[in-house]
Amino acid sequence: MREAGVVILTTPNREYNVRFEGLPAGTLRHADHRFAWPRARFAGCCAKVCEAHGCAVRLDPLGATDAEGGAPSQVVTFTRT
Repeated sequence: MREAGVVILTTPNREYNVRFEGLPAGTLRHADHRFAWPRARFAGCCAKVCEAHGCAVRLDPLGATDAEGGAPSQVVTFTRT
């Protein structure tokens, strides 16, 4: 029996950054962050990965969700089908 492969990734949600007082627009929250994607762009990229590699995807908010900006971060789980 072959086990399903699973990959889990997180990224900051760029739309939530406006909630951080003093954070200049267009900057990242932490020096170790390489990028922060808006939710729609992240979802679109994940869909393309699934299409190219034949896997299922699940997107979830990570942290308390703000009605306007979403959650501070987002998590994606790719599962090989």
